[in-house]
Amino acid sequence: MPSANYRSLLRTPGAAAFFLPASLGRVGVAMTSLSIVWLVHSHTGTFSAAGLVTGAFAVSEALGAPQLARLVDRFGQTRILPPTLLAHAVAVALLLSLVAADADDTFLIVGGGLVGGSVPQLGAMSAARWAALLRPDRAAELPTAFALESISNAGAFLVGPTLVSALAAAGHAVAGLVLAASLSVFGGLFLATRRDTAPATSIGDAEHARR
Repeated sequence: MPSANYRSLLRTPGAAAFFLPASLGRVGVAMTSLSIVWLVHSHTGTFSAAGLVTGAFAVSEALGAPQLARLVDRFGQTRILPPTLLAHAVAVALLLSLVAADADDTFLIVGGGLVGGSVPQLGAMSAARWAALLRPDRAAELPTAFALESISNAGAFLVGPTLVSALAAAGHAVAGLVLAASLSVFGGLFLATRRDTAPATSIGDAEHARR
């Protein structure tokens, strides 16, 4: 049964230790864009401003994610994640400050773009760890592992927006973005500490090939 296969995968040494923090962080990532919509709308009273800021977030994330992936491939998750998470936390704090200060829409758009550009791509990093963990002698289990990743993604994008909407409806739009950033950062930090399952870097592969 699939559930038995998933349990077997998670019993693999080191697997649950990276998958569970990444899943927690993914909930935060899934919350972020919608939390920006409600945050900006709650302070400006218009969905047009909220849409512009969220659009900047989406475009910046789309442009930044491939660059982050290249850095991770080159230097490794454990080296790139901590500064990425710090940048994301600072960007969120900046956006919150700009909103609280009733800053012009232009500044809010820049703030949204900074948040998007620093989003930690925890789902991709978790999938890369499955590949590194299973490929040597359990490659046949990779489709099951990626199916588990898909379930985690689907769950995150179900739970995350629901939490954001509930907080916004209760008048706590700021708390929605704070919670989103907290989950992303803490989940990412726990993932970064798991050096035992981190994939090899391109630099490491190159050095190994020269030996």
